[in-house]
Amino acid sequence: MKNENTIKSKESPKRMRLSRCYRYFLFFIMIIIDSSMDISNGIFSSASKEIKNKLKINNTKFGTFSTATSIGKIVSSFLFILINQKISRKWLICTCIFLNAMFLFCFKITENVRILIVIYGLLGVTKTVPGIYIPVWINQFGHSEHKTVEITSILLFQSIGKIIGHLINLMFGRKNWQNGFLIAGIILIILSFCCAISNEEYFSRNLFPKEMQNIDNENKKRISCTIFEETNEDKIIDNKEIDYGAEFAILFKNPLYILSLICGSIVRGLITCLNYWFPDFLRHLIQKQHLKVTISFTFISLIGPFGGIIFNGYLKRYIGSYESRKASWPIVVLQFIASMFAISIGLMNSLISVCISTICYLIFNSSVLALIQGIIISCVDKNLSATGFAFANACMQILTGPLPIIYGLINDKYKMTHPWLAMCSIMSINLLAIPLLICLAIFRNKKFDEEEKIKRKDNEEELIEK
Repeated sequence: MKNENTIKSKESPKRMRLSRCYRYFLFFIMIIIDSSMDISNGIFSSASKEIKNKLKINNTKFGTFSTATSIGKIVSSFLFILINQKISRKWLICTCIFLNAMFLFCFKITENVRILIVIYGLLGVTKTVPGIYIPVWINQFGHSEHKTVEITSILLFQSIGKIIGHLINLMFGRKNWQNGFLIAGIILIILSFCCAISNEEYFSRNLFPKEMQNIDNENKKRISCTIFEETNEDKIIDNKEIDYGAEFAILFKNPLYILSLICGSIVRGLITCLNYWFPDFLRHLIQKQHLKVTISFTFISLIGPFGGIIFNGYLKRYIGSYESRKASWPIVVLQFIASMFAISIGLMNSLISVCISTICYLIFNSSVLALIQGIIISCVDKNLSATGFAFANACMQILTGPLPIIYGLINDKYKMTHPWLAMCSIMSINLLAIPLLICLAIFRNKKFDEEEKIKRKDNEEELIEK
């Protein structure tokens, strides 16, 4: 007993530091991978004019590419549910990066519109795994006070990936828009190699420092609980047959999960549509050279999500993380403010006013999205968090995949010199999330009340027994 206490007092701080370093290392690797796989989105939206002219397609057909990506993400989300606990996460992520690079190379080979739409859909398949894995991993291993900020930081790095795509297209895509995809593919090949030579333990749920490999099983169990705050419910049981029907039945019976899923679909879908069409919108607005559009988009993409991180860091002082009861009603207020700025984007006539409205929208939108994604993951049992978020991701794509096509249809139908009507029409959908978020806040508060009653009852029973 004395020996165990000595081990715990002397070695635990060191182990804590090591595990914390591993955690930040893995988080950094994951967001770099996620942002790199968004480079192609930046290239595609930046080269929208050249692509439409070269392939001789209208706005509706151009919007079909984004919808194809959504279909790919739907397929990949369901595949992730099936193989999540059966395949090494390291090699699953490596395979997705490598295949993404191979599909990008295909853009250099052909200009057939139908084939390119299929390829763009396959890109969506390979992008989904990191997008699902990171938020679930943060919820399981993140510090309770930093979870919301870390999820928001994912949006910042995704924006950085799109910015890199714009810069690649600006430097290499002037003569041929396909050159940008070739450069992006090379970057991903290098990244897949770096991922392949990384230690398997960095991608495992049960991370143990090298100094801990030789300790006995009893101490290993104790250390896993103290360092990673895992319980027996969190551990994957090998060779256990999973009842997916029972898992989905549990998810569908949870009103918090359903409401947050629908709200997340609206919020996330609109930001995806805006990222896809915004460079084209700016090009119509300022009627200037491509460089000015790229600079404007870069400025907005950096300041918006980065402002969201700072705002979330400030907000958590008052409401805590997304697991807090205080977070229920502020989401409604934040979504209302974001909706007002979103609608105003299409009504502005100057570049400065559009930039200000878009930045403010991104700041509040990223805050709302981070809170909703956290609620989606945390409102279900930890054993179901990966399945729940993967299914939520699929539903988000189903509900919001048609938005880029609708934007293109409105532009093609009314043949306007400036697509303000399409932007206002799409962004006004933000208002639909407000009544749903009100219902979500009511259900959350009701759930917290029930939990408090149970705790009080348990405490009273303990006092009576004493």
